[in-house]
Amino acid sequence: MSLSNLSNRFRIVIAAAMMLALLPGCEESKPLRIGFIGELTTRAAGLATSGRDGFLLAIEEINADGGINGRQVEGLVVDARMHKETALHAVRKLAEGEVSAIIGPMTSQTAVTIVPTINNLKIPLISPTVSTNELSGIDDYFFRVYYTNAQAAQLLAGYLHEQDDPLHIAAIYDLSNRAYTEDWVEYFQDMFEKQPGSKVTRIPFDIRTNTLYTDLATMAIEAKPDGILLLANAVDTAMVCQQLAKLDAEPALYATGWSYSDDLIQFGGKSVEGLAIIQSADPEDPAPAMQSFVKRYRQRFRATPNFPAVHAYDATRLI
Repeated sequence: MSLSNLSNRFRIVIAAAMMLALLPGCEESKPLRIGFIGELTTRAAGLATSGRDGFLLAIEEINADGGINGRQVEGLVVDARMHKETALHAVRKLAEGEVSAIIGPMTSQTAVTIVPTINNLKIPLISPTVSTNELSGIDDYFFRVYYTNAQAAQLLAGYLHEQDDPLHIAAIYDLSNRAYTEDWVEYFQDMFEKQPGSKVTRIPFDIRTNTLYTDLATMAIEAKPDGILLLANAVDTAMVCQQLAKLDAEPALYATGWSYSDDLIQFGGKSVEGLAIIQSADPEDPAPAMQSFVKRYRQRFRATPNFPAVHAYDATRLI
């Protein structure tokens, strides 16, 4: 990262801190309320539940250290599901709870839905995992601690070009999270096809309809690609991989962070072995800070943290 980019990031952090300082104060005896909004009861719930746990761990540790300026922190958790009305209701519920800031949401589609309301309410919103470019470069109350789709797409395109092969990618992507998946594929295709001979075949689907995983796998194989890119939640990624395995598919398999949760292996089994995933946090990183976090998280939740937990923890500490 260039010094210029680092400078921009620090200015964002300072701006977020200044906004909190300008929020209406309350009695010192009252807790400081921070909200969490995530898609907790959907097929993509693994992303949100991990984020929620990282959020709760950060708050528990802050309170154990004496809180913030002597005030305890209270975390309010609400479920946005994947519906516009539910997400907006969740935001209003947090606003009524007088939260000083909100952590979340965990999917780009929900973020695009709620940011206009967040701006009207003037509540700082910091997302651990939202990456759509649709919310980039705007002067508003939305912040993130995660990379953008453009950055991730460039990373994968560059990696594939270095391999010389594959030159043809079939991209299977779920339109129920259109702000993430369609945005991701568009950037990837633009960057990948800059190399002569490279090609992307798009295979969109919408899990909210009667989508058959067998049909998706068959369409991908019939395109005769060198590799298959999956942009879907962990469960749906696993189901497609199961069908590809049944059809003895040979193309290399790739996925993004949205596919990465315990559900991927639980539902995919051997069919997801060899699946390459773009990842932003590695719980096996030997760095002392990461290993200390992993230890504390395991002690609290009896599970290994994945990237949503890491970034939600960081976002909460940042607030």
